[in-house]
Parts: sequence; C-alpha cells; structure tokens
Amino acid sequence: MSICCFPNCAYLSETSRMVAVYRELVKQGETPVLATHGGSYEFILKDEGIPYHIVQPYVSNERSLEYAAASRGERGYIGLGIYESDDELREHVRHEVEFFKANNISCVLVGWTQSCALSTRVLGIPLAVTHLASMVPPAMGKMGIPIIEPYDRYIKRLVPESCISALYHWGMRFNMFIKPFNEIAKEFNVRPFTGALDLMMGDLTLVTDTPEILGVTKDTMEGWKPSNRRLYSRSPRLRYVGALFARLFGELTDDIREFLDTPKPKLYIALTSSRFDYIEAAYSLVKEMNVKSVLVTTVHENRLNSTDTIMVKAHLPSHLVMPLVDCAVIHGGQGSTQTAIASGTPVIGFPFHGEQSMNLKLIENAHAGYCLPLRYLKKKERVRKYIERVLSDDSFKRNMKRLKYFQDQHNGAENAARIIKDLCRCS
Repeated sequence: MSICCFPNCAYLSETSRMVAVYRELVKQGETPVLATHGGSYEFILKDEGIPYHIVQPYVSNERSLEYAAASRGERGYIGLGIYESDDELREHVRHEVEFFKANNISCVLVGWTQSCALSTRVLGIPLAVTHLASMVPPAMGKMGIPIIEPYDRYIKRLVPESCISALYHWGMRFNMFIKPFNEIAKEFNVRPFTGALDLMMGDLTLVTDTPEILGVTKDTMEGWKPSNRRLYSRSPRLRYVGALFARLFGELTDDIREFLDTPKPKLYIALTSSRFDYIEAAYSLVKEMNVKSVLVTTVHENRLNSTDTIMVKAHLPSHLVMPLVDCAVIHGGQGSTQTAIASGTPVIGFPFHGEQSMNLKLIENAHAGYCLPLRYLKKKERVRKYIERVLSDDSFKRNMKRLKYFQDQHNGAENAARIIKDLCRCS
C-alpha cells in the first residue's frame, strides 16, 4: 500500500491540508509519498522538512500566481480556470501517470490538483479529494447554493431556490468546464466526466467540517447517494473528517508578542490570495482606527510598510496569532475560518467565491461574526462600524467559543489519515 499526497502548491489551504494528513500518516506508521508540480507555497514543504517529489511540468511562482488569479475569476483558463491549454493539461497527466507507476502508488489524495482526476483514472487507482471542503450536495441541499453578494439579494428574491439549484447543476455540467478533460480522457481510452462536480469530487470526498457546525448529520452526509446517477461517472462517497487547517510558519517571534501586548483592541488581517487593492483598502482603514493590527501580505510581500499601529508580515502562524486578537478580517476560506473557530476569535469576512461565502454564512448564522460583500472592503465607514460592533459586543466571542467546542471534538488529520488508509486497503 503506497499513498500519495499531491497538493497544488499554488494554494496555501491545499498545501497545509496535505502537510497535516502526510504527518498523520507517518505518525500512524505509514510511508506516504508527497508530490507536487510546484507553486508559490512549495517553500512550506521545505520549511517543514518534508521530503517531496517534483512532478513535471514544473509550475513556477509566476504561473502559480496566475492559477490563484484564475480562482478569483480574473483570468479565463480552461478546465476550471487552471490549465492554460490542452497541451499543458496533457503534460500534467502524462507525467503523473509515469510517477504513480514508478512509485507503485495505490491511491492518491489531492488538494485542487485536478489533473490527477485523469491520471488516477488512467491507472485505475482511487482518488480522494479535500478541495471541496463543505461544498458537497448534502450541505448545499440544506443551505442552498451559495451566491456572492450583492447578487444573492436580487437572485434569491426573484428566483425560486429549486430553479437556482437546477441552474447550478446545469452549469456544473456545462461543456466548457470539462471539455479538455474529456478530450484527453478519450486519448487515454478512459471514462469521460459528466460535469465539473463529477470531476472535482473524486471517488472519495473528505468533508473537512463537523456535523454540528455544518448542520448535516453524519448519517445524512455519509449515507448520501446521487439522486440522478447520470450526473456522475463513478459512485462518489462522502466522509466527514473534521477541520483541517494550517499549523505552519513556526513560532511567534518576540516582536509580534510585544506588539500585541496592549490593552488596545487587536485585529488580525489575513486576506490571503487576495488582490492587492483589497489588502491596501484594509490597511488604509485600520491605519485610521484606534486599534493594533497585524496584517499578512502573502504573495504581495514588501508592498506595504509597518507603522506604530500596524505590523506587516509576509506570513505568520495564524493558529498562534488569532488567539491573541479580538477579531480576524478574512476572505473566509475554510482554513482561515476554522483557524478562527479553533482560536475562539470572531471574524468579519469578505468572500470572493461560493465556498468562502458558505463558510462565512455558517459563522454569521451562529452570530459569531459577519459575512459582508467584498465591495464593502473599499467602504471605510461601513466596515469600521462592523469592526467596532464585534469589538464592543462580547456575545460574538462567546458564540465563536461554542463553535470551537464542536470543532474540537473531531481530529481532522487523524480521521483523514485513517479513512485514506482504509481506501487504499479496499482498492
């Protein structure tokens, strides 16, 4: 049995999830293989001392930034906004097939490495995924299809939920998303995909959330069967594992501890993978407030300067910073949201895609923070009022601590490793 963890290192969330599961597999006595095509967050694997393989074609930092931009809807690449051409996708698949063969891989766990949906199918080995987070059919059946503000106010007011759901599923089958994958599937003489959701779900989807927070029972989630089998080219399975979020970037340095040792209200601004103008808007806002703020720039390093009230860093161990602040300003990816929950820290979130919106709506519904339209980031007075409301009302922190209690009942990495081992044994 040989398990391969294969993150797309263009994304911090997927890189950190693979690191967490890889470590747990080693802890449980396995000898997993970690591979990647590279990307902006490849350095994490080096910093964590994890041996890994580079599978060609190599993804440079510049290309990786284009991936992230595509995910924000800023570029129009094919195949779910990642691959620039059929040839690029074909090369990913060909080299993955060679790598899996050479290393006797019996199952693969990926985080947004979509080409593995093809390469594993070519070899007939099972594929497990983490990248859907909680965006799975039972959760969307309960919460509805997440739509980003401001469109949700108008669309949901005018269009019945059943019609939105039907439109969503039609869109996920739209040919432009899966055409390059199916053309290459034909070349390799393997089953085509029926739609984007079929492609993204894999054989096994690890739901990186908890029943208590998501509001879908374990029996409902894990007993789910597609109502229309024609929408899937396989028999997809769902398994709850619990939260999987980053515990990376070392320890807190003395300058951070000293900076946050203050009676003033404290903010943590972590708009990771964001456009620079949004980070700059948040920086401009807190610069005018009577608060101390720690701001991470990630891919926009060296573009903002620290002041007496704002400490700017490229990367920080969020799981150690968030417990020290009173509010976190985030985009709402599951990693940052779950880190905030683990820290008992209320959030103000500005989602730019559906998964982030779903995570933040769960927080807002629990009265532990706010989910605000992305455009509000550039409206200082509006955002200031929300921040001041969270800082002045202790109920937000109490409600977040309630979510923390639920999340702490599940060891996401341990559960994920156990389930992946079972998948490999049964393959």
